[in-house]
Amino acid sequence: MMVRFIARGLLRVLVVATAVHVHSPGQTSLPPLPPRERVPALMTFLSPLLVPKVLQDCYMLKEYVRSGELASERAAHGDLYAVDCVFDRAMRLCWNNVYEALLVSAFALMDHHRVGVRLPLIGAVLWFPLTSEFDGEFRARVDALPSRLYADTPPGHGGDRDKLQHFFGSAFLTALTESAEGADRFGLFIEWGEEQFIVGGVNDERDVRANRQGERFGLRLLSDPETRPSGFFTTDAPRGPAAPVDKGAVLPDSLESRQEAK
Repeated sequence: MMVRFIARGLLRVLVVATAVHVHSPGQTSLPPLPPRERVPALMTFLSPLLVPKVLQDCYMLKEYVRSGELASERAAHGDLYAVDCVFDRAMRLCWNNVYEALLVSAFALMDHHRVGVRLPLIGAVLWFPLTSEFDGEFRARVDALPSRLYADTPPGHGGDRDKLQHFFGSAFLTALTESAEGADRFGLFIEWGEEQFIVGGVNDERDVRANRQGERFGLRLLSDPETRPSGFFTTDAPRGPAAPVDKGAVLPDSLESRQEAK
């Protein structure tokens, strides 16, 4: 009996130790991020208005995505933590301006080099570049994108890396307009248009899920700029646009507690 009890105890210790080191998309406990430096409000306000700086911030964030620094964080703590690190770096580069940080994050996490648009009736295809990166730089950045974002992420190296551009693009539109309804309608229109006019495009329900999760993240950021994106990548598909957030309200700490509060 004593031997069996000890064996069971050792087995539990091994299971716990393994769980600590395996970083699944469904994990809820992630390491804290270093505190951000305080930035004067005037600098935060001016940051997105300085176009050369915005371009530089986007370039610097792409460099960070390709860096060994992010690769180390991703290997140590998982892909969701890596997404947190990318957005945290964006906030630091953008002088804590939420709007610019969301915009440069969407571009830095985009996995398309160019997009082909089919012209109706004519049948011709026009190709538009989405990045100024050289092919090698683009491929290195795309290969470094976090991809294991959900419990139902499909197998393969690509995983769900394409959902990041949907998530942050939708979050940017929502924060900019302070309206989840407008961002939701725009996102649905984009999904419809992607299937109709974009070469290789499909109307994907999982893209819509990422869009709506981005809406919730964008709204939350307006009240709490310290919000981390990792808590919004859940397999529960949000139905309809997010409800507006009362900026004076005391917000719960997690997505699950916010749903319970409602």
